[in-house]
Amino acid sequence: MARLTEYNFELCKEICDQLADGSNIKRILNSNNKYPNWTTFRRWKFEHEELNTLYINSQQDKAMSIEDRLDDLEDMLISKEIDASTYNTLAQTLKWKMAKFYPKVFGDQSKLTLEGGLEIKNKQDYSNYSTEDLEKLAEITKKYEPKDK
Repeated sequence: MARLTEYNFELCKEICDQLADGSNIKRILNSNNKYPNWTTFRRWKFEHEELNTLYINSQQDKAMSIEDRLDDLEDMLISKEIDASTYNTLAQTLKWKMAKFYPKVFGDQSKLTLEGGLEIKNKQDYSNYSTEDLEKLAEITKKYEPKDK
């Protein structure tokens, strides 16, 4: 039987519901012949804003589902069904996935993006440095100064 190629938003909602519950999108699409293949689904996402928005929201919900799996792992650790090393490996993997699926909530908050002409001045107090240390510092700094053309 041929895979679906005609856009069907209701079917896409069904697919995205499974995605939000924590399933992998390619596994979902391969699980049922009534679903489009991955290439078709990707094309639909780019062609239909409503699907793209639904997909993004489902990925974010998926991160929340993965958080539930972390709680399950913690219960398994406490009940000694898994050891600490196994828990740590699985938990770190799940945390990484959560950060990828919903970086705004689970991502690394230490990232900083600067745009424009921001100038940062060095406020370091060098009064306690020896002459020798200051000369070394000047030498190192010179290596990283922009070269005149």
